[in-house]
Amino acid sequence: MSISLPASGTPTVGSDSQNAQFEANLNIAKSSQIISSYMNETGQGAITKDGLQALADNPGGDVSSEVSAAASYMIRHEDVFTAIETHDVAGADNLSGTWNFDWAAKGGLDGTAISAIASMEDAFDRAIGKSAQITELTTEAKTELDASKQRPQN
Repeated sequence: MSISLPASGTPTVGSDSQNAQFEANLNIAKSSQIISSYMNETGQGAITKDGLQALADNPGGDVSSEVSAAASYMIRHEDVFTAIETHDVAGADNLSGTWNFDWAAKGGLDGTAISAIASMEDAFDRAIGKSAQITELTTEAKTELDASKQRPQN
């Protein structure tokens, strides 16, 4: 039984390791590039935070897992989305154009406090996922050990 940390930040049992690895490697630039490409392919000039949430949830399964993971990244890192959407205008309105995602994909937030915080949050999420995995494995091993020490009942 394996546990990995998906975009939502909560452990799931038996998730696809390739998707989990992809999600673990997402960052601001990569997520922004994926979202920008998706928006260009679908003819969207802008997307709202609710639109990103719909892509992340992907209830109909009509977007790729990469697009869903990139949208989840933006939802999980609210400050990142806010910084992207407000980089060209003052004040957040929860609406961002493709040009904003293109800017972020080219490293627009590299070296900023927003980027540093997002990286730390990702590291903590990975640590929590690994901790859950270790707890599960040690609990299983302890249960098996305890069971082996029990005397047979006659």
